[in-house]
Amino acid sequence: MTTLQNVESSQWQAQATEMKQKGLVRCEWLTATHNGGDAFEISLMLSTEDLSENLILVTDIEASIESLVSVYPNVSFHEREVAQMFGVEFIGSDDTSPAFEIELSGFPLRRDFALATRADTEWPGAVEPDENAKRRPSLPPGVLPEWNS
Repeated sequence: MTTLQNVESSQWQAQATEMKQKGLVRCEWLTATHNGGDAFEISLMLSTEDLSENLILVTDIEASIESLVSVYPNVSFHEREVAQMFGVEFIGSDDTSPAFEIELSGFPLRRDFALATRADTEWPGAVEPDENAKRRPSLPPGVLPEWNS
């Protein structure tokens, strides 16, 4: 059984600590959703040792939140991944190295990140049966008009 629980960001670490004391000893994953600007939703899935119970803690933040490494040491990789892909800061984290050994210019999982390949690709091209006729120009999915300027 999986339960969803919303938590105030100020209670994030305290709630995770309480859940661990109640038997949710496994940290399965931590991820983020970018809601625009500096607004994010952080989600954390916890489980009992036998996986019979699952809990997803969810909180809304503005760019930073307390690290849970002191509660669940294995969350370190997930926090580093979210930091590298979204730009979220985990306060008190002991390891701030990138999760992936790739060079990134920006945070690719943010909604405002320009997808260069899509923005540079000519869409949609010629149509059949007249190969010389062109369709009305349109932008590919996920490309904002201001990226083409």
